This record gives sequence, C-alpha cells and structure tokens, in this order.
Amino acid sequence: MKALKIKYTMRQSFTFLFLFAGLISCNDILDIDAENSLSGDVLTDQESIESALNGAYYNLFGINDGSDGGELLGGDFKLIATLLTRQVNLEVSWDETNAPGYEDFVRKSVLETNIRVEANWRRGYETINVVNDILDNLDNISDNSARTRIAGEAMAIRGILYFEMARLWAPQYQGSANDPAIPLITEPIRSVSDIGTPTKATVSAIYTQVETDLNTASTNLQSLGTNNNRISYYACQAYLAKVAMQQNDYSAAEGFLNNVIGGPFSLESRSFDAFNNGTVSGEDVLVVQQTASSNTGTNTTGLAAFYSSFNEFGSTLRIQPSSLNSNFLANNPMFSDADHRANIDSVSTSANDVDSLYYLDAVNTFTISSAKFLRNTDVIPLVRLAEMRLSRAEAILEQNFNGDPVDATALADLNVIRIRAGLPALLDTLTAFEFYDSLIVERNRELLYEGVVFHDLKRQAANGLSVRITNSNLDPLDDRFILPIPQSECDASPGLCD
Repeated sequence: MKALKIKYTMRQSFTFLFLFAGLISCNDILDIDAENSLSGDVLTDQESIESALNGAYYNLFGINDGSDGGELLGGDFKLIATLLTRQVNLEVSWDETNAPGYEDFVRKSVLETNIRVEANWRRGYETINVVNDILDNLDNISDNSARTRIAGEAMAIRGILYFEMARLWAPQYQGSANDPAIPLITEPIRSVSDIGTPTKATVSAIYTQVETDLNTASTNLQSLGTNNNRISYYACQAYLAKVAMQQNDYSAAEGFLNNVIGGPFSLESRSFDAFNNGTVSGEDVLVVQQTASSNTGTNTTGLAAFYSSFNEFGSTLRIQPSSLNSNFLANNPMFSDADHRANIDSVSTSANDVDSLYYLDAVNTFTISSAKFLRNTDVIPLVRLAEMRLSRAEAILEQNFNGDPVDATALADLNVIRIRAGLPALLDTLTAFEFYDSLIVERNRELLYEGVVFHDLKRQAANGLSVRITNSNLDPLDDRFILPIPQSECDASPGLCD
C-alpha cells in the first residue's frame, strides 16, 4: 500500500490555511503512510473526490500530523475543553515540559499566540475548505448513490466542524446569537483570485449553516445505517440534538435523540466496556478508529499519554488526590463508594491489565489519572449512547419542568446509567429540582474527560444557573473561556480580530 496526501501550498489571507486534501489508495481512511505536495484542482472524478473526502475525515478525526497538526475531534477538542474546566495544582497538574502549549488552558490565560489554538484553527479551516471543494465538484461523480453519500458525508463534516469551532471560538448561543463568532466560508478557495478578507459571521449564522448541513446530511445518509463507522445518519442526528440543546430547543432535541436511541445501539453492560476497545462498541454512535500507524498521537503525544499513567511513559494530566478526597471536581460531588467509575488502586501499571473503573491510582507511579484512553490503538468514542440517554432525560424534563411525577422515560434514561455504574435507581417521588440535580451530577460523572462537561457548564450558565468552572469559581461565560483567533490570522486580515 502506498498513500499520498496532497497539500495545496498557495498562501492566502488565512495565513496558515494550507488547503489540504488526502489521496489514499487503500480502504482504511486512517492508514496513511506517505505524503507529497502539489497544487491545483484535482477533483475531476469519483476516485479523486473519494480520496479528498478520506483526507477530510483524516483531519476531522485528528489523526496526528506532527507537533503542529491540531488534533480536533480525536484530541484537542476533548483535551482543551477538559483543561478549561479544571484548576491547576488544586484539581489537576499538567506536565508542560513534555506537552507544551496546553498549560495556558489550565491557567485560563490563553493568548493569540498559543500554538494549540493556531494548530486547531488552521486544521479546522483546512478541512472545511476540502469539503467545500468536494461539494463544488459533485457533478464530476456520475453514480447517483455515490454522489448522494459523498455530499452527505462532506456536509456532515462541515457542519460538525463549524459547530465544534463555534463552541470554542465564539460566545455561547443563548443571549449572544447576534454576536460575531468566526468566519463562515462555504465556497472553496483554489487560487489567488478566490482570496478575500474574512469577516466574522454571527453565532446565529454559524448555527443556521450547521443545521442546514446536518439536516441535508441526515437525509442523504439515512438509508446507509451506521455507514461502516464513518459519519452516519445517527451521528448527524446526535449532533443536531447537541445543537438543539445549545439553543434550548428541547422539543427538537428530544426528536433527534429519539432517532438515535431508537437506532442499532445498546449500552455496554459495564461502564468501562465503552472504552479501550480495538473495535466499535455497542454504544458507539461516532468514533475515531485508531490503528498502530494512524492515530491521534503516540504514547507521548496523544490522549493515552495525556490522560493515562497506564503506559510506559506516564500521564501528562494528573488528577490531584486532594480533589478526590473532598468534592471530586467543581460542580461535581465526589463519586460514591459504590460507583464503578470511582477511584481505586490498580494491581498493575500496565494498560492491558486495567479491566475496570475510570480514575485509577497506578501502583508505584503515585499518579491518579483517567483510564478512559489507555492505548493509542484503541477506538476513541466521540458520541456515545450513554450521552444520548442523559441528554434525552434533560430535554424531556426541561419541557415540563414542574411536572409531577417525573416523566417515566426521563427517569428510565437516568436510571439505566446509574444502575450500570453500581448506583441505586432513583424513585419517581423526586421533585423536578431533585431530578435535575441528580441528572447534572450524573452527566458530570459519566462524561468526565470526554470534552462534554465544559460545554454543559456554559449552556447551564447561559440559562441562569449558578455554575462555575473550576474550584476558583470562574464564570463559564467569561471571555477567557472563548478561544482567541490566532495572531497570525489577525495580522493577515486587518479587522478580523477587532
């Protein structure tokens, strides 16, 4: 197998936005082992367009592309969101020497020159340009079914990326829908004549484009089931549910969530079984399928190194024992002793010997870390059925908050996650406020370190709840939790960063 990656090298007003497309001569979209560069329009037939789409997946999933690659869904979008919610030295510590650029997120002092901000911004817009180019060349595909599928996957990639980037680089939707967010580019840039000075679209305009892309993608992909672990109809519906939750459109969210939960997914019998798998688990809606040669980073640069001490290098992110002995983390009460996801000593420092629980104290290493991401060859869950069940419980509750008793479906959704974790089922005698508190705690426990809690806290704060990021009680809506546009972009595009 020989693989080729194409990189358009034309400079444009987005200084580091090299327009990237991937040419891959094998079926595995992650199995890339060589690269060259050239310029020009190569999307002239189905084969070249399929290769470009594979390159877009490669970028979206965050397959490691060197120290400045930007790991997006399978890396930094999880990690940055996690670090922004934690307080350095009190809740967590971070090894800046071995993983530079991330300390700013823990310290809540992210500058325009931060190398991780620049890398992810650049790779995000690279990928958006690839799918824009694909969508502009669909007429070069003669097979109708292939054209429909490729259009759906390309639109889904663009919609997901704009949504995730808006959540990190733009104000929270609620109360800020008309505020400027990030540039919205839906036409490909192929030559110097295509270059313009980018301007910020509003938060509302970004969300409208996201919804348009994901709704169209849902229609195009609906007949393909799980779509061979690529983006599927169900993944599009899951993201539409996330978008609706961000907008407080709980009725729409419930509908999307019903479609996902009614799909071909089932919860694993143990919480731990949803992670560290060589293949897709029963509750995976969307994943990064890593391989030994194509992954989001090695044991020194990827999630396995960042989160887990159960490898030969030790973790970069370490949970401080003091945070486990009181309230586990801000806005999240300590795990119950009965909770299978809680802290316990392991019998070994080898990742292969870890077979239960999430947050472990590795023998002889004196570090506590997350065991959700143990190896750089395992599947990385991006959307899980567990999240969908907890989201539906919230969406149902929000539509009838004062209902008595608590809705049976919402209660069942929450209880199935609790029971799997070893906790007792809640009764329908709970008030709406008690149920909501239990639901939020459960989301924080179940989804911790998956990049979800940060966005939960922001939307809860926008809804007027008294929630804080980190034990230092920082307001989640503070501007410091909006990533800055990279300085290189500001320099190249006067007015963009005003």
